[in-house]
Amino acid sequence: MKKLKRVYPNTNFFPTEEAIKLYSQHNQDYIIYNNFFKEKKDGVFFDVGGNHPLNINNTRYFEEIGWNGYVFEPLPSMQPLWEKHRKAKFFPLGASDKADELTFSVVKNVTGWEDMLSFVKKTRDKTYAGHETEDIIIKVVPLRDVLKKENIVHIDYMSIDVEGHELNVVKGIDFNEVKISVLTIENAPPGSTGYGDDNIRKLMFKNDYILWGRIIDLDDIYVHKDFLNTLEFTS
Repeated sequence: MKKLKRVYPNTNFFPTEEAIKLYSQHNQDYIIYNNFFKEKKDGVFFDVGGNHPLNINNTRYFEEIGWNGYVFEPLPSMQPLWEKHRKAKFFPLGASDKADELTFSVVKNVTGWEDMLSFVKKTRDKTYAGHETEDIIIKVVPLRDVLKKENIVHIDYMSIDVEGHELNVVKGIDFNEVKISVLTIENAPPGSTGYGDDNIRKLMFKNDYILWGRIIDLDDIYVHKDFLNTLEFTS
């Protein structure tokens, strides 16, 4: 974290114990709502790597207050849960920079939460944090294709949490065709020692985003400059 503060001195840093607990693992939902979307009841979210619809989920709270949403989640076991418990439109797909089929390592559950660690195989070793895995083949597509097909041109909040494949997901977004106000992107690839991947940051900077915050050593928070200006103007 010291290196991050030196390189990005204007970035907000959030130790999670200082936030109110909603549904996210590290208070992503509370931080995003409290800082950017207080009282907003008609927003749009996009959950990339949604995993479980209720447990440790970044977008559940937004749906509960009236937002509409979309979710990408390739784990077959999650589709019936989303369709039962959530209203968001579900895509049984993974996201990447191009259409493809990839090997996806499913981390087997022991106590009921471990499958949230499942990952595109090339991003990590055969086993992850000592957990047993099972490989399946999943279909991945670039988000730009789905956004265009669904005629989505504005998203208030996008959550990207795909266990090491985040850079590929961001590369698959056409930021000229969709305006995303705020994103949380998990940025903790293997070997990053808490600093994260600057390649993600460079790509976001290129598309007029600022690194507004970092949640512990895990997630980056990006805010589009135009949206930030509206907040500053109305504050």
